[in-house]
Amino acid sequence: MRRLGYYLLLMVGMLFWGGSWVSGDIIVTLSTPMIIGFFRFLTASMFFLPVLLVKNGLSRSVSFEKVKYSIFLGMTGIFGYGMFFLVGMGFTTSAQGAIIAGMNPITVSLIAHIVHGERLKKRWQYSGFILSFAGVVLVVGVQVLIEFRMDYLLGNLLILCAMGTWGIYSSIGKAAMKTMSSLEATAGGVFTGTLFFGMGALIEGLNGATLSFDPLFWFNIFYLGFAVTFLGFMFYFIGVNNLNASNAAAFINFVPVFGVALSIIILHEVIHWTFLVGLMLIIGGVSIVNAFPSRDTSKEKSNELE
Repeated sequence: MRRLGYYLLLMVGMLFWGGSWVSGDIIVTLSTPMIIGFFRFLTASMFFLPVLLVKNGLSRSVSFEKVKYSIFLGMTGIFGYGMFFLVGMGFTTSAQGAIIAGMNPITVSLIAHIVHGERLKKRWQYSGFILSFAGVVLVVGVQVLIEFRMDYLLGNLLILCAMGTWGIYSSIGKAAMKTMSSLEATAGGVFTGTLFFGMGALIEGLNGATLSFDPLFWFNIFYLGFAVTFLGFMFYFIGVNNLNASNAAAFINFVPVFGVALSIIILHEVIHWTFLVGLMLIIGGVSIVNAFPSRDTSKEKSNELE
Protein backbone atom coordinates (compact mmCIF):
# COMPACT_ATOMS: atom_id res chain seq x y z
CA MET A 1 0.00 0.00 0.00
CA ARG A 2 2.84 2.39 0.87
CA ARG A 3 4.46 1.53 -2.46
CA LEU A 4 1.26 2.54 -4.23
CA GLY A 5 1.38 5.87 -2.41
CA TYR A 6 4.91 6.55 -3.70
CA TYR A 7 3.79 5.71 -7.23
CA LEU A 8 0.91 8.16 -6.83
CA LEU A 9 3.29 10.89 -5.64
CA LEU A 10 5.50 10.30 -8.68
CA MET A 11 2.50 10.44 -11.01
CA VAL A 12 1.32 13.73 -9.47
CA GLY A 13 4.85 15.12 -9.80
CA MET A 14 4.96 14.18 -13.48
CA LEU A 15 1.53 15.78 -13.95
CA PHE A 16 2.89 19.02 -12.47
CA TRP A 17 5.95 18.88 -14.76
CA GLY A 18 3.77 18.16 -17.79
CA GLY A 19 1.56 21.10 -16.88
CA SER A 20 4.57 23.43 -16.85
CA TRP A 21 4.42 23.56 -20.67
CA VAL A 22 0.85 24.81 -20.66
CA SER A 23 1.60 27.25 -17.86
CA GLY A 24 4.70 28.47 -19.69
CA ASP A 25 2.70 28.98 -22.87
CA ILE A 26 0.21 31.15 -21.00
CA ILE A 27 2.55 33.19 -18.82
CA VAL A 28 4.96 34.28 -21.58
CA THR A 29 2.10 36.36 -23.00
CA LEU A 30 1.77 38.24 -19.70
CA SER A 31 5.33 39.31 -18.84
CA THR A 32 9.01 39.10 -19.79
CA PRO A 33 11.18 35.97 -19.30
CA MET A 34 13.42 37.60 -16.66
CA ILE A 35 10.52 38.79 -14.52
CA ILE A 36 8.73 35.44 -14.86
CA GLY A 37 11.88 33.50 -14.00
CA PHE A 38 12.68 35.70 -11.00
CA PHE A 39 9.27 35.40 -9.35
CA ARG A 40 8.94 31.70 -10.21
CA PHE A 41 12.19 30.74 -8.52
CA LEU A 42 11.80 33.26 -5.71
CA THR A 43 8.54 31.45 -4.90
CA ALA A 44 10.31 28.08 -5.03
CA SER A 45 13.14 29.41 -2.83
CA MET A 46 10.65 30.41 -0.15
CA PHE A 47 9.61 26.75 0.16
CA PHE A 48 13.02 25.13 -0.32
CA LEU A 49 14.78 27.28 2.30
CA PRO A 50 12.86 26.14 5.42
CA VAL A 51 12.99 22.49 4.29
CA LEU A 52 16.76 22.73 3.81
CA LEU A 53 17.32 24.46 7.14
CA VAL A 54 15.19 21.93 9.03
CA LYS A 55 16.95 19.05 7.27
CA ASN A 56 20.54 20.24 7.53
CA GLY A 57 20.75 23.42 9.56
CA LEU A 58 22.63 26.50 8.35
CA SER A 59 26.16 25.26 9.11
CA ARG A 60 25.78 22.01 7.11
CA SER A 61 24.08 23.75 4.19
CA VAL A 62 26.80 26.30 3.47
CA SER A 63 30.40 25.65 2.44
CA PHE A 64 32.69 26.97 -0.29
CA GLU A 65 32.36 23.76 -2.31
CA LYS A 66 28.56 23.75 -2.07
CA VAL A 67 28.30 27.43 -2.99
CA LYS A 68 30.57 26.86 -6.00
CA TYR A 69 28.45 24.00 -7.30
CA SER A 70 25.25 25.92 -6.55
CA ILE A 71 26.42 28.80 -8.76
CA PHE A 72 27.12 26.47 -11.70
CA LEU A 73 23.86 24.58 -11.15
CA GLY A 74 21.88 27.81 -10.97
CA MET A 75 23.61 29.18 -14.05
CA THR A 76 22.78 26.10 -16.17
CA GLY A 77 19.71 24.23 -14.91
CA ILE A 78 17.78 27.19 -13.52
CA PHE A 79 18.81 30.34 -15.41
CA GLY A 80 20.05 28.79 -18.68
CA TYR A 81 17.29 26.20 -18.96
CA GLY A 82 14.68 28.70 -17.76
CA MET A 83 15.62 31.30 -20.36
CA PHE A 84 15.59 28.84 -23.27
CA PHE A 85 12.28 27.44 -21.97
CA LEU A 86 10.54 30.80 -21.58
CA VAL A 87 11.86 32.39 -24.78
CA GLY A 88 11.15 29.18 -26.71
CA MET A 89 7.58 29.04 -25.43
CA GLY A 90 7.07 32.53 -26.83
CA PHE A 91 7.41 31.02 -30.31
CA THR A 92 6.23 27.41 -30.24
CA THR A 93 3.23 25.55 -28.76
CA SER A 94 3.09 23.78 -25.42
CA ALA A 95 2.41 20.42 -27.11
CA GLN A 96 5.49 20.65 -29.33
CA GLY A 97 7.62 21.81 -26.41
CA ALA A 98 6.43 18.96 -24.19
CA ILE A 99 7.11 16.35 -26.88
CA ILE A 100 10.65 17.61 -27.51
CA ALA A 101 11.24 17.75 -23.75
CA GLY A 102 10.43 14.05 -23.66
CA MET A 103 13.96 13.38 -24.87
CA ASN A 104 15.40 15.06 -21.77
CA PRO A 105 16.70 11.73 -20.37
CA ILE A 106 18.43 11.13 -23.71
CA THR A 107 20.37 14.41 -23.56
CA VAL A 108 21.29 13.69 -19.93
CA SER A 109 22.57 10.22 -20.88
CA LEU A 110 24.39 11.53 -23.97
CA ILE A 111 26.24 14.28 -22.09
CA ALA A 112 27.05 11.85 -19.26
CA HIS A 113 28.53 9.56 -21.95
CA ILE A 114 30.66 12.43 -23.33
CA VAL A 115 31.71 14.09 -20.05
CA HIS A 116 31.86 11.21 -17.57
CA GLY A 117 32.54 8.37 -19.99
CA GLU A 118 29.41 6.52 -18.88
CA ARG A 119 28.50 3.55 -21.06
CA LEU A 120 25.17 1.84 -21.55
CA LYS A 121 25.15 -1.81 -20.46
CA LYS A 122 23.98 -3.23 -23.79
CA ARG A 123 25.10 -2.06 -27.23
CA TRP A 124 21.59 -2.29 -28.62
CA GLN A 125 20.50 0.37 -26.10
CA TYR A 126 22.26 2.99 -28.23
CA SER A 127 19.47 2.54 -30.76
CA GLY A 128 17.36 4.51 -28.27
CA PHE A 129 19.36 7.64 -29.14
CA ILE A 130 18.57 7.16 -32.83
CA LEU A 131 14.89 6.47 -32.13
CA SER A 132 14.48 9.57 -29.96
CA PHE A 133 16.37 11.72 -32.44
CA ALA A 134 14.03 10.47 -35.19
CA GLY A 135 11.08 11.55 -33.03
CA VAL A 136 12.51 15.05 -32.65
CA VAL A 137 13.17 15.24 -36.40
CA LEU A 138 9.50 14.40 -36.99
CA VAL A 139 8.30 17.15 -34.67
CA VAL A 140 10.88 19.80 -35.56
CA GLY A 141 11.89 18.96 -39.15
CA VAL A 142 9.13 17.03 -40.92
CA GLN A 143 6.35 19.14 -39.44
CA VAL A 144 8.10 22.24 -40.81
CA LEU A 145 7.89 20.74 -44.30
CA ILE A 146 4.19 19.94 -43.87
CA GLU A 147 3.23 23.29 -42.33
CA PHE A 148 6.08 25.80 -42.38
CA ARG A 149 6.07 28.21 -39.44
CA MET A 150 9.34 30.01 -38.77
CA ASP A 151 8.23 30.86 -35.23
CA TYR A 152 7.56 27.19 -34.42
CA LEU A 153 10.93 26.18 -35.87
CA LEU A 154 12.77 28.81 -33.83
CA GLY A 155 10.86 27.94 -30.65
CA ASN A 156 11.49 24.21 -31.05
CA LEU A 157 15.21 24.80 -31.58
CA LEU A 158 15.30 26.89 -28.40
CA ILE A 159 13.55 24.06 -26.50
CA LEU A 160 16.22 21.71 -27.85
CA CYS A 161 18.84 24.10 -26.46
CA ALA A 162 17.01 23.94 -23.11
CA MET A 163 17.32 20.14 -23.17
CA GLY A 164 21.03 20.40 -23.88
CA THR A 165 21.45 22.89 -21.03
CA TRP A 166 19.62 20.52 -18.69
CA GLY A 167 22.01 17.75 -19.73
CA ILE A 168 24.95 19.96 -18.72
CA TYR A 169 23.17 20.78 -15.45
CA SER A 170 22.75 17.07 -14.74
CA SER A 171 26.42 16.45 -15.49
CA ILE A 172 27.44 19.17 -13.02
CA GLY A 173 24.93 17.75 -10.56
CA LYS A 174 26.59 14.33 -10.79
CA ALA A 175 29.88 15.86 -9.68
CA ALA A 176 28.10 17.93 -7.01
CA MET A 177 26.53 14.78 -5.52
CA LYS A 178 29.95 13.83 -4.14
CA THR A 179 29.65 16.67 -1.63
CA MET A 180 25.92 17.54 -1.69
CA SER A 181 22.59 15.75 -1.43
CA SER A 182 20.01 16.09 -4.20
CA LEU A 183 17.99 18.41 -1.98
CA GLU A 184 20.99 20.67 -1.39
CA ALA A 185 21.92 20.67 -5.09
CA THR A 186 18.39 21.50 -6.24
CA ALA A 187 17.78 24.13 -3.58
CA GLY A 188 21.23 25.67 -4.08
CA GLY A 189 20.67 25.88 -7.83
CA VAL A 190 17.26 27.48 -7.29
CA PHE A 191 18.72 30.07 -4.89
CA THR A 192 21.52 31.14 -7.23
CA GLY A 193 19.29 30.91 -10.30
CA THR A 194 16.89 33.32 -8.59
CA LEU A 195 19.76 35.80 -8.21
CA PHE A 196 20.66 35.51 -11.92
CA PHE A 197 17.04 36.08 -12.93
CA GLY A 198 16.79 38.91 -10.40
CA MET A 199 19.68 40.77 -12.01
CA GLY A 200 18.05 40.30 -15.41
CA ALA A 201 14.67 41.47 -14.11
CA LEU A 202 16.33 44.57 -12.63
CA ILE A 203 17.87 45.41 -16.01
CA GLU A 204 14.51 44.84 -17.73
CA GLY A 205 12.84 47.11 -15.17
CA LEU A 206 15.37 49.86 -15.84
CA ASN A 207 14.59 49.48 -19.54
CA GLY A 208 10.87 50.03 -18.99
CA ALA A 209 9.48 46.53 -18.35
CA THR A 210 6.57 46.60 -15.89
CA LEU A 211 5.28 44.05 -13.41
CA SER A 212 1.95 42.43 -14.27
CA PHE A 213 -0.85 42.52 -11.70
CA ASP A 214 -3.02 40.12 -13.71
CA PRO A 215 -4.28 37.34 -11.35
CA LEU A 216 -3.56 34.81 -14.13
CA PHE A 217 0.10 35.85 -14.05
CA TRP A 218 0.39 35.28 -10.30
CA PHE A 219 -1.52 32.00 -10.45
CA ASN A 220 0.96 30.67 -13.01
CA ILE A 221 3.92 32.04 -11.03
CA PHE A 222 2.70 30.12 -7.98
CA TYR A 223 2.04 26.99 -10.05
CA LEU A 224 5.50 27.05 -11.66
CA GLY A 225 7.28 27.94 -8.42
CA PHE A 226 5.42 25.82 -5.89
CA ALA A 227 3.86 22.91 -7.80
CA VAL A 228 6.39 22.41 -10.60
CA THR A 229 9.71 23.41 -9.01
CA PHE A 230 9.16 22.62 -5.32
CA LEU A 231 6.53 19.88 -5.10
CA GLY A 232 7.54 18.23 -8.40
CA PHE A 233 11.15 17.81 -7.30
CA MET A 234 10.24 16.84 -3.72
CA PHE A 235 7.80 14.15 -4.93
CA TYR A 236 10.44 12.83 -7.33
CA PHE A 237 13.11 12.73 -4.59
CA ILE A 238 10.74 10.90 -2.23
CA GLY A 239 9.91 8.38 -4.96
CA VAL A 240 13.57 7.73 -5.78
CA ASN A 241 14.46 7.45 -2.10
CA ASN A 242 11.75 4.88 -1.33
CA LEU A 243 11.55 2.92 -4.59
CA ASN A 244 14.07 1.56 -7.05
CA ALA A 245 15.71 4.58 -8.71
CA SER A 246 15.21 3.18 -12.23
CA ASN A 247 11.50 2.61 -11.54
CA ALA A 248 11.12 6.22 -10.44
CA ALA A 249 13.03 7.46 -13.49
CA ALA A 250 10.65 5.56 -15.79
CA PHE A 251 7.83 7.86 -14.68
CA ILE A 252 9.52 10.75 -16.54
CA ASN A 253 8.03 9.22 -19.71
CA PHE A 254 4.65 10.49 -18.51
CA VAL A 255 5.76 14.17 -18.64
CA PRO A 256 5.33 14.65 -22.42
CA VAL A 257 2.11 12.59 -22.34
CA PHE A 258 0.62 14.84 -19.66
CA GLY A 259 2.00 17.91 -21.46
CA VAL A 260 0.26 17.01 -24.73
CA ALA A 261 -2.99 15.97 -23.00
CA LEU A 262 -3.18 19.21 -21.00
CA SER A 263 -2.38 21.23 -24.15
CA ILE A 264 -5.42 19.68 -25.81
CA ILE A 265 -7.72 20.01 -22.78
CA ILE A 266 -6.75 23.52 -21.60
CA LEU A 267 -5.44 25.28 -24.71
CA HIS A 268 -7.37 23.29 -27.34
CA GLU A 269 -4.21 22.87 -29.40
CA VAL A 270 -4.32 20.93 -32.66
CA ILE A 271 -2.20 17.77 -32.53
CA HIS A 272 -0.83 16.59 -35.89
CA TRP A 273 0.03 12.95 -36.65
CA THR A 274 3.73 13.89 -36.69
CA PHE A 275 3.45 14.97 -33.04
CA LEU A 276 1.94 11.65 -31.94
CA VAL A 277 4.40 9.50 -33.89
CA GLY A 278 7.28 11.68 -32.67
CA LEU A 279 6.06 11.32 -29.08
CA MET A 280 5.94 7.52 -29.37
CA LEU A 281 9.44 7.40 -30.91
CA ILE A 282 10.90 9.59 -28.16
CA ILE A 283 9.25 7.61 -25.35
CA GLY A 284 10.37 4.36 -27.01
CA GLY A 285 13.93 5.64 -27.28
CA VAL A 286 14.01 6.77 -23.65
CA SER A 287 12.66 3.38 -22.52
CA ILE A 288 15.41 1.56 -24.46
CA VAL A 289 18.19 3.74 -23.02
CA ASN A 290 16.84 3.30 -19.48
CA ALA A 291 16.19 -0.44 -19.86
CA PHE A 292 19.33 -1.32 -17.88
CA PRO A 293 20.28 1.50 -15.47
CA SER A 294 23.93 2.12 -14.64
CA ARG A 295 25.19 0.62 -11.40
CA ASP A 296 25.88 3.91 -9.66
CA THR A 297 22.18 4.85 -9.85
CA SER A 298 21.43 2.90 -6.70
CA LYS A 299 24.35 4.53 -4.92
CA GLU A 300 22.94 7.96 -5.64
CA LYS A 301 19.59 6.83 -4.30
CA SER A 302 20.73 6.74 -0.68
CA ASN A 303 21.98 10.31 -0.97
CA GLU A 304 18.76 11.81 -2.32
CA LEU A 305 17.36 13.49 0.79
CA GLU A 306 20.29 13.35 3.18
